[in-house]
Amino acid sequence: MHENFVGLKAEKRDAIINAALAEFAAKGYDLASTNEIVRAAGISKGALFHYFSSKKELFFFLCDYVYEVVNREFYEQIGHCQGDLLNRYARAARLKGSVYLRYPPLFEFVKKLAQEKSAEIAGELAQKLSRITETGYSHLLGNLDESLFRQDVPMGKLRDLIIWALENYGYRTMELVQDQPLAEIDMEALNADFDEYLDVLRKCFYQQ
Repeated sequence: MHENFVGLKAEKRDAIINAALAEFAAKGYDLASTNEIVRAAGISKGALFHYFSSKKELFFFLCDYVYEVVNREFYEQIGHCQGDLLNRYARAARLKGSVYLRYPPLFEFVKKLAQEKSAEIAGELAQKLSRITETGYSHLLGNLDESLFRQDVPMGKLRDLIIWALENYGYRTMELVQDQPLAEIDMEALNADFDEYLDVLRKCFYQQ
């Protein structure tokens, strides 16, 4: 599907993708304008609808594109940390910062997906977000080294407490930066703060 679009020269294809990502990120699905997308991409509206039959089809193509990039550049790299859960989270934080800087329009789009309220796309979008979440958990939680955890408490409970703590930390961080342009986010400061919390969790839940 979309072979004609994928087969375009990279410069033209990327211009369309980045224009569409930016428009959906800025306005949300319902208010996003294909007129603005084609203007920013420098193509005709007929050309856009030659590749995508509707705004909805374009939107979900972008969701799949985002999933492929995040899976390749982010999730597949986390497993290099062996079975240390906290090291995986530390690597994930740095990978996220790196990918943010390399694909700014993509991650502005990602930041808004969880806030998308359009009834027209709600069901299918929920399925795609669930797929991304399941992929992330499989890479973060697969083949953990149980010997790293304290032995006087069930490992599953320690794992769950770590996940709950770090997920809520992530939600708080997203709330703090959600209205900031990516270029203004101090990734080094965020990573340093995150590392301090990882050290606390390591002292509480890992063997010393």
